[in-house]
Amino acid sequence: MTTAESASRDQRQVEKIIFLVQADPVLQPHAPNVQVTIEDATVALRGELPNHSAKNALFLAVRQAGVLDQISDYVRVSEAISHTA
Repeated sequence: MTTAESASRDQRQVEKIIFLVQADPVLQPHAPNVQVTIEDATVALRGELPNHSAKNALFLAVRQAGVLDQISDYVRVSEAISHTA
C-alpha cells in the first residue's frame, strides 16, 4: 500500500467515526468538542465530554466504525474534573 493509499484509508476511517459521532443522539451536542485523528495506525481521540456515559458512547461509535483496538484515549470527562475541584 502506498503512502497516498494509506492516508486515504485513514481519512475515510476518520470520516466514518465522525459521521457516527454526529449521528449519535448522546454525542451529537458534543461532537464539536471531540477530535479524531489517526496517528501511527492508531485512532487518537481528544477533547472533552460531560460524563462517562458520553465517553462510553464515543468508544461505541469508534467500534461501530470497525476499530476494535489501537485506540489512544486523550478525552477528558468534565464531570470528573468538577468533582475534584
